[in-house]
Amino acid sequence: MKSIILVPIHEIGYYRSCRTNLIEIALGTGRNAQHATVHPSLFYAIFPQLDRTIAGDMTEATPDQLAAIGLETTRKPHHFREVTVEPAAPAEPPLQARYVIDPATGRYIVRLMEPRQEISVSAALLRRVIDISPRAVLGATPLTYAQAAALGFVVPKGGADRDRVHTAPELLQAYA
Repeated sequence: MKSIILVPIHEIGYYRSCRTNLIEIALGTGRNAQHATVHPSLFYAIFPQLDRTIAGDMTEATPDQLAAIGLETTRKPHHFREVTVEPAAPAEPPLQARYVIDPATGRYIVRLMEPRQEISVSAALLRRVIDISPRAVLGATPLTYAQAAALGFVVPKGGADRDRVHTAPELLQAYA
């Protein structure tokens, strides 16, 4: 069963100040405009869809995003965004993996934390499956069961199928 939620949106303007290197935000225009100044890391954590290379622009913000920035929304919004929500199946927690490059061979040593497995993987395969930077030397990342199986880890039986979201008719057929 799908449900539709109408989320009120407000338009804000923002720009990166070249003097302070902070993000200046304005909600509204004229005397009644509200202004806030936030650090870029906070701003892009709240608005991850925005391009970091653009110095300034207009964007849509929900009341929760405005509250996170520190702006109050007392005015009625002019627009609403329609969000369709489908009930999701309970997701399995992702597997945690750590990787480090072996300087002697140029291959990555990848450790899967929960089942305590460790394998050596070529750099090209790891970059293709996990999409890491070619300059990455070490790091940690969450893996799905399908990614872990693609790297060569031994995942629990049916673990790769746990990543797939099944539709209701498929589930009814499976349990019938």
